[in-house]
Amino acid sequence: MKIPKEVKIGLIITLVLVVFIWGVNFLKGRNLFTTSNQYYAVFDAIGGLEKSARVGANGYTLGIVSDITFFPGNYKKILVEISVDRQFKIPKNTIIEVYSADFMGSKAINLVLGNSPVFAKDDDTLASRYEGDLLKKLMPLKDRAENLIISIDSVMAIIRTTFNPETKRNVQRSIAAMDDLILSQKTKITLILDHLESISNNLASSNKSVTNIVNNLSSVSDSIAKADLKKVIDQTNFALSQSNDILLKINKGKGTIGKLVNNDSLYVVLEKTVKDLDNLLNDLNKNPKRYVHFSVFGKTDTKNKK
Repeated sequence: MKIPKEVKIGLIITLVLVVFIWGVNFLKGRNLFTTSNQYYAVFDAIGGLEKSARVGANGYTLGIVSDITFFPGNYKKILVEISVDRQFKIPKNTIIEVYSADFMGSKAINLVLGNSPVFAKDDDTLASRYEGDLLKKLMPLKDRAENLIISIDSVMAIIRTTFNPETKRNVQRSIAAMDDLILSQKTKITLILDHLESISNNLASSNKSVTNIVNNLSSVSDSIAKADLKKVIDQTNFALSQSNDILLKINKGKGTIGKLVNNDSLYVVLEKTVKDLDNLLNDLNKNPKRYVHFSVFGKTDTKNKK
C-alpha cells in the first residue's frame, strides 16, 4: 500500500511538534512520560519563586513548580502548585517551604517531610512556610563584618600614630640594649640554665620518692575520708557541752565542788586548823614535858614533891 505524500508530510510535522513540545518541557524540568501528583500551598509571599523551579526533599529532586497564581478571591495570597513524581509518597503533615537556592536569590521548593503514617493525596493542600531571603539573613553578619573592619581600621590608625619615627628609634634602642644585656650576662644565664637542668634531673631521679609521698598522702586522705569524722565531732561537741554545764553549775555554787569553790568558810576553818596545829607543834617543841612524861623508876608522886 502506497502512503500518500500528504500523509507522510503530516506525520513528519506531527512528530516534529511532539518532539519540540517534549524538548521544551524537558528543558523546563518536566517529563511528559511520567505521571505525577499535584499538591498546593498558599503563601503570603514567595520571594520571586518562578514556574519550573526545583522541588526537592533532603537534597533529592522530586518534581517542579507547575503553576503560580493568586488565590481565588484573595489577591493577598499566592497559590503555588507543585508536581511530584507519583512514585514518591508524601506524608500528610509535610510542609512546602520556599527557600533561597543560592546567593543570587533564586528560589526553590523544599519539602519538609512529616512523620504522619497517612500520605497526602493528589490535589491536597499542604502546610506552607516561607524561609525568607538568604541575603536578609546574612545582613547581621554583614553588619558585624563592617563593624569589625571599622575597629581594625581604628586600631591600625592608633598603631600608625603611636609608632612614629621617634617611637621606632626607642624600640630599636631597647632591643639593642636587650641584646647587649644578653651578651654581657651570657655566662650567668648559662649557669642559671645549668642549675635548672640539674634541678629537673634531680626531680626526675626523685620521681619514685615523689610518687611514694603522693601515694602516702593519698592513703592518709583515704583514711581520713573513711573515718567517721562527723561522729567524732559530734562526740567532742557533746563532751564540751557537758563540761560547760558542769562549769556553769560550779560557778552557780551547785554541788559539793560548787560550794567549795564559791564558799570560803571551809577555807577559813582549814586555815584556822592549820594555824592551831602549827601553834601546837611549836609549843610541843618548846615544852615537850608538858605533853610527854618519862620516868625511869616509875611514877613520881607529885603530891610529895609539892
